[in-house]
Amino acid sequence: MIDSLPKGTTFTSLLKAAPNVRPEGLSGGFQVDGASGSENVWVIDGQEVTNFRTGTLNSNNNVPFELVQEVQVKSTGFEAEYGGATGGVITVVTQGGNDQWHGNFGMSWRPQKLQGNSHPFLNRYGSGAGAYEYLQAPRTDGVSYYPVAKLNGPIVKNRFWFSAIYAPQIFDYSQNVTYWSSQAPGRTAIGSEEFKAKQTTQEAFVRLDAQPHSKLRLFGSFLWNPISVKGTLPGTTYGLTNAPGSAATLHDGGGRQNSNSLNGQVSWTPLSKLVINVHAGRTFLNEKLGSYNIPNATRFLCSASSLFPPATGTAPGGNPITPAMAGCGLGQSNFPTNFGIAYDVSTRTLFDTDASYIGLNAGGRHNIKFGYQYNRIYNTTEQGYPNTGVVVLYYGRDCFDFLDNFSGPTAVGCGYLQRFGTVGEASSASNALFVQDSWTIADRLTLNLGVRSDMEDVPSFNPGNPGIHFSWADKVAPRLGAAFDLFGNGKTKLFASYGWFYDRFKYELPRGSFGGDFYRRDWFDITLARGAAYTNYTFANILGPHPDPIGGNCGPTAQGDIPIYPPGWSFCQFDYRIPSNSGLGVDVSGAVDPNIKAARQSEYTFGVQHQLFRNWYVRGRYTHKQVDHAIEDTGSINTSGSEAYVIGNPGEGLACAVYTADGFPCVKAERKYDAVEIGVDKRFANNWFLSASYTWSRLFGNYGGLASSDEGGRTSPNVNRNFDLPFEPWAMTGKPNNGLLSTDRPHVFKAYGGYDYNWSKSNTTSVSFFTTAQSGVPLTTRANFIASLAIVVYGRGDLGRSDAYYSTDLNIDHKYKFGRDNRVTIQPYVNILNLFDRKAMNGVVTGITSSTITNGTLLTGGCPATTCVDMFSAMHLVTGGAGITQYVNNWLAGSATRKYNTYGLASSFDAPREVRFGARLYF
Repeated sequence: MIDSLPKGTTFTSLLKAAPNVRPEGLSGGFQVDGASGSENVWVIDGQEVTNFRTGTLNSNNNVPFELVQEVQVKSTGFEAEYGGATGGVITVVTQGGNDQWHGNFGMSWRPQKLQGNSHPFLNRYGSGAGAYEYLQAPRTDGVSYYPVAKLNGPIVKNRFWFSAIYAPQIFDYSQNVTYWSSQAPGRTAIGSEEFKAKQTTQEAFVRLDAQPHSKLRLFGSFLWNPISVKGTLPGTTYGLTNAPGSAATLHDGGGRQNSNSLNGQVSWTPLSKLVINVHAGRTFLNEKLGSYNIPNATRFLCSASSLFPPATGTAPGGNPITPAMAGCGLGQSNFPTNFGIAYDVSTRTLFDTDASYIGLNAGGRHNIKFGYQYNRIYNTTEQGYPNTGVVVLYYGRDCFDFLDNFSGPTAVGCGYLQRFGTVGEASSASNALFVQDSWTIADRLTLNLGVRSDMEDVPSFNPGNPGIHFSWADKVAPRLGAAFDLFGNGKTKLFASYGWFYDRFKYELPRGSFGGDFYRRDWFDITLARGAAYTNYTFANILGPHPDPIGGNCGPTAQGDIPIYPPGWSFCQFDYRIPSNSGLGVDVSGAVDPNIKAARQSEYTFGVQHQLFRNWYVRGRYTHKQVDHAIEDTGSINTSGSEAYVIGNPGEGLACAVYTADGFPCVKAERKYDAVEIGVDKRFANNWFLSASYTWSRLFGNYGGLASSDEGGRTSPNVNRNFDLPFEPWAMTGKPNNGLLSTDRPHVFKAYGGYDYNWSKSNTTSVSFFTTAQSGVPLTTRANFIASLAIVVYGRGDLGRSDAYYSTDLNIDHKYKFGRDNRVTIQPYVNILNLFDRKAMNGVVTGITSSTITNGTLLTGGCPATTCVDMFSAMHLVTGGAGITQYVNNWLAGSATRKYNTYGLASSFDAPREVRFGARLYF
């Protein structure tokens, strides 16, 4: 089937064919039965290749189909042998050699001129009504190349075989960008520039298989798969916000992401019923894409939310500054990024062993398997811009638009300096034991009984502070399943399963919350005395002596601009990375719950499969999956105005105790997935095959998972924004924000199939398709509230749903065989994804305002001074049930520029048509 279906060039492009697997950008990758993309485990030949930090699959290890023999997706009721996933376990088996020489040489191309036109993008050029337009992005030219060379066969027949594959992927693109005098209509062209970018993903693979004895089988493999990038294409608005000659960092940008994997296994059969496997492997990754030619200097950004004349600003000193005086236009930056990566090295070392005893007779037939697994991760890194910073300037805006502190009376704008970096090293290991028994009773009933337990250490990036330890008792996972041959003729099978599934900790939380990250933000006023030009707001001028105390330092909220470290200009510094394991007390740094529970999902599934005819099968299943315990950073605002986090289970234990002490209710993480799936399959016979499925599902709760669908698919496991402050799980209506989650698609239909037409013994034409129709996803109004981003305003799904998604893919190939015994085959082919180039809307601008809602905003909107006395009172309004939407609506109605003028407009669309053609030579 892998060869037959329309697909991309890498194995993940075929996963969408599984009924319960969907590519979901808002879920951080592939969503499996409602679980987010960071909850899957990815395995190649027994070696886990899941990213240590994000829980997703690195693009390096998204290997091309030329390396792949088989792909399996385990998603429901999988055996105790598999752990670390609350989503799916996706395993790839690579191609080995055999006693016949075989080879494959070929090339495919994807010319940009044959691809569908890019979609328009939304250009917001002002804050007034109608100050936006849709523009066509500059066309990308160039060609992608996918060569392949493969050879496998015997070194010693019946004993020793090899397989060698080289299948690089080369993306060579160019783009001609026109520079414009202004972002607004009436603009004139002032120049143009050509940008080039080339990415090469190396995929070189060698595998050796040996059977020196009938009872001993071995294999070893090595995969070398770095990615190198030279040059960077600009973003869609680059020509609108930058001047000619400003693109040196893009022309010379790029990076290299080194990656390799070494893997081996021994299988020994000392007895006819006993099989022993021993496996070991190691992966290496250094994530340095985008690290070339990064300026070691401060980056300046003139925010697109600035209010230049003739708009009316909110700054106390008025709004006299023009773009010419500032030296920049809306959205303009002096260079794209100053985020540098010296290194970010991770290794994963695995060792596992298991033994299987087949055919033990004791009240039926038992196949018993038990084993031990060791999984060690190491990471060392140095990256960011802690010593250069990013300065963001909001001309014409009062700082009160963004935080609780007012600007001074002479301010003509507001800005902040952000410093961020990650430095440190850490390692940790998890150990697992499992046993499972497949017990067949009377040839009709099979019970699959298993249990596993994991012991895991979560490291600290500050060696002086403790990490987290989960004992064997903390992660006991039962796996129970049954299958029953209903009529005893092998045609109708009933099945059911129940199990607990634990996540294996990723490093995003320990890097960010246990001493690896440095993250500060200093706010200041823009004044005429300090100068209008953005270049005056330097690192040194803003910070002054800046001692950087733990927890930050924020001055009085109602007295305007009073610098905290004169002669520096900063009047408020927030510390967003206070190590939660520093032991300074809950009110200062937060803490780690000493009774933290491991993240767990439980599920139960039952279904039926029936053989209709010789090659026809129908199936159906119902599954329910729910998050029992999540682990997140749950925060509160400390006395210095920064956030201190408890690392624990939302709504439980220490996290709940801290909220209760502050007068806030406790809210648990909720995600419940229910699905009914029916399908029909026709195996390949009489030259054709077919599979079709329909799934009705419901994804409900307040927690998208380790990858956050509430934050555009952010892959920051365990430190998403869902519970960062007490009001995060609430809507501004004063009600909990539980509802249909952002990737809920109640109706999903999928079908694929193919037909082979044999013109003769030497000529066969194959046509295959994949098609899907899916509901759109809920769209929800959001706004920034106090120190939090994207809080639900009116309730989930208030903006309706995105357009329904429809897509059809097509593959046509022709095989011509010749030579002795027709052993040589030439196969030209064409592969088209999104055949009809459908351009449906899949997202809108959900932010209702660019300002941050504060207690001052609510006062302006009519909240009584005795009710909205400070930000804590505003927080209690949300969590206490009264809500604040009436005051927010009043405030929005008070000025035409307060509501975001693109709110509710389409902002993203389905990917355009993709055409690839090529030819292969098989022998």
